[in-house]
Amino acid sequence: MRKWLQSELAQNISITLVVVLAYLFCRSSGLSVQKERIQMIMLVILTIGFIYLIWNKQTIEKNIWLIIILGMVLRMGYMLYTPCNVRSHDLWEIDVNGMGHAGYLLKLLERGRLPESNALQLYQQPFYYMVGALVSKGINGILGCGDSFYLVDAAKTVSCVASCISLVGCKRICEECNVYDKGQKSAIMLVAFLPAFYLTGGRVNPDALAGMFMIYALLYTIRWIKKPDWENTIILALLYGCGVMTKISCAVIALITAMVFFIILAGKIREGRGSEILGKYIVFGLISLPLGLWYGIRNHIKFGQPLTYVLPLDKTLSIYTGDHSLFQRFAGVDFFSLFRNPYVSLTEDYNAPVYYLKSAMFGEFSYDVSGWIPVLLLFCAAILSVWVVIACFWQANKNRSDRFGNLMLVSAIVFYCSILWFYCKYPFACSMDFRYMIFMVLPLSVLFGKYREKCSENGMWIDLALWGFMLGSCLHYCTI
Repeated sequence: MRKWLQSELAQNISITLVVVLAYLFCRSSGLSVQKERIQMIMLVILTIGFIYLIWNKQTIEKNIWLIIILGMVLRMGYMLYTPCNVRSHDLWEIDVNGMGHAGYLLKLLERGRLPESNALQLYQQPFYYMVGALVSKGINGILGCGDSFYLVDAAKTVSCVASCISLVGCKRICEECNVYDKGQKSAIMLVAFLPAFYLTGGRVNPDALAGMFMIYALLYTIRWIKKPDWENTIILALLYGCGVMTKISCAVIALITAMVFFIILAGKIREGRGSEILGKYIVFGLISLPLGLWYGIRNHIKFGQPLTYVLPLDKTLSIYTGDHSLFQRFAGVDFFSLFRNPYVSLTEDYNAPVYYLKSAMFGEFSYDVSGWIPVLLLFCAAILSVWVVIACFWQANKNRSDRFGNLMLVSAIVFYCSILWFYCKYPFACSMDFRYMIFMVLPLSVLFGKYREKCSENGMWIDLALWGFMLGSCLHYCTI
């Protein structure tokens, strides 16, 4: 029993129960509409946690788990005090006839069927909405509530659970890649206090759940390399099937796994044992492909929708950036935009690196907080970004013997290239929102952790930037 309680499955079930119970308590007690009180509770917990982190310098493992808990406090707190229609994307009318995320959910909840159109957001893959509808039905059944707003609002608990489980996934990937002690602590601090995880974890849309599936697909790809047995093969297939059923962009990570599969197969063939692995590949395809593609095929048959369809936007919109050159959009850093305003300007910003950094900290929104707080957060994030880039070059030049470090680097590069291609194909400001990129934080954080662990001469400056980042993130999202 004790062994089961310490298992990954038990931990993930516990996270799910804590998030759902916290949401039920806040809704039933009326605390959900008392934002300042929730933020005060968050600040008290975070303050106690920081004091312990400073005081306890002996047991790094305990500190790492405490950082994970504090990261979850921020994710859950933000979700609890933020209604589903605040800082949302494409939620639109909270009505069963709506064509945004809310309408999609309500069609499942009130009519018990998938959308009969692929208009606007109704083209999206269905897994998030299915799980969200199931969870919402349970929560609102307990509360005896049938109000459309709360039917939609309760689905954000799925996003919060996914964001919290992704944080635990960071620790598991670090362990699989042999990142421990100060390196692991630095990597997890980066993920725990990155605001993009709070923002996606508090919304009603598939971004957080898709990110979680991609993170765990990477984790199980590593585990499959170490032990290519049937258990890891089937789990990996289910992760990809459910991931692509959540968002088609999860298929990008399949390129990494396909590369691994090819390398392993080539080695087995050279040894004359190719048949040992082919059966697993066939089963992998038989599980993952039908799960991931059935809805896309359904929409292709019903509406003629391409499998990689993305909702087209009008080039006359103010967020169109295609009138800027490729060099302006992709190369270098637009320092004027970086220093002009810490927040994104949907109509003025076009430089991808700066937009990625700003939207990772604040989304595509501005906030009414003391001006020094977002400046501190963005400044520390910019410094850490430089260290992350240095860590990537260090891996490529000085740490090439580390095969899992190489895998992290290749994963980050492949995913970043897909994001750049997406922005190139869809030249609009919203294409640069970091909510599409949260997976990439994981391989980069692992490389950052490896660099921090092995290049201790820079440790003091990295730690200083991390603490400033952590402080700015907590203050900002406990006072907005």
